[in-house]
Amino acid sequence: MGTSLKKVSSVQAGEAALNGVWRELGDLPEGAFVCEAALCLFFDRHPASIKRAVERGELPPSTRLLGKPVWTAGAIIRHVEGRLEAERKEKERAKTRIDKLSA
Repeated sequence: MGTSLKKVSSVQAGEAALNGVWRELGDLPEGAFVCEAALCLFFDRHPASIKRAVERGELPPSTRLLGKPVWTAGAIIRHVEGRLEAERKEKERAKTRIDKLSA
């Protein structure tokens, strides 16, 4: 039953962000709980920025657990993958429209 959480320092998170690779979230089990403070460290952002990212739809809505907002790693990843797929489809539709108008 014991699972260990790997803490990531803001320096490590910042270095990962600079390199454009954020692997830690993907390394977590799908059902692992991710609290707001962990997302702040991971993205090197203030809690208000995390809340605004949720409002803009960049992150999925959280749920409350013991009075604190939490997500699962899988929910965050599925949300981002869904947004990427929607963007891919939109670009495909735009290309099709442009091709039809050009013909």
